[in-house]
Amino acid sequence: MRAIRSLTTVAPGILFVEGPASNWTVFHGRGRVELVDCGYPADRPLVEESIRRTGLDVAALSRIIVTHGHSDHVGAARDYSERHGVEVLAAAAELPNVRREVTEQVTVKDLLPVALRRGTVPWAVAAIRAGGLGEVGVPSAQAITADTLELSTGHRLEVLSTPGHTTGHACFFVPDAEVLITGDALVTGHALLPETGELQQLPAFFHHDTDGAAASAQRLSLCDARWVLPGHGPALRL
Repeated sequence: MRAIRSLTTVAPGILFVEGPASNWTVFHGRGRVELVDCGYPADRPLVEESIRRTGLDVAALSRIIVTHGHSDHVGAARDYSERHGVEVLAAAAELPNVRREVTEQVTVKDLLPVALRRGTVPWAVAAIRAGGLGEVGVPSAQAITADTLELSTGHRLEVLSTPGHTTGHACFFVPDAEVLITGDALVTGHALLPETGELQQLPAFFHHDTDGAAASAQRLSLCDARWVLPGHGPALRL
């Protein structure tokens, strides 16, 4: 049974959700909700549960901002967009991946060299069951056109270009709360990593451009944040 691993309120109106295998952040305020990422497709009930934990209903959801177009971050965004008119945003360079005009995602071929490594097969099976191979592309997704996003909840996000994991991967910094949302540019844990609780990169085969991913991770490590909210693993207070 899928369940939320942990919920952490890192600042007023900012709820970090550590999901079964990937994470999302719920911004809430002024009667509105906006998400950064939304887990796997199968995490939709958990996304809605996390919204209810803020005292609001999923009807308050107005926008989903995605760090990148992988299935475990785009999740049910397509359904929210098509059925409920929720706006979906991503960096302009990431739109082809979010819309599934291209697919920059780990394949079976990528996994073959590490198939015998402990945890690889169970992780792959769990990812498939969670909808990792489903039709998650969001044709209606729109480009982020500013360096700063003003949310309907009253929060402000600075957009940080962090290519490497995917071509247009983006991170987000909340200056008022000193909160850094890193997507998969930096994580604190993963089923295929031996350690949990420290800033690190995903295994190289997950990245579209390993050199670019390393450079982006290095830049993020210099960011002046009190909280790091990763795409995988628990929140980290610095």
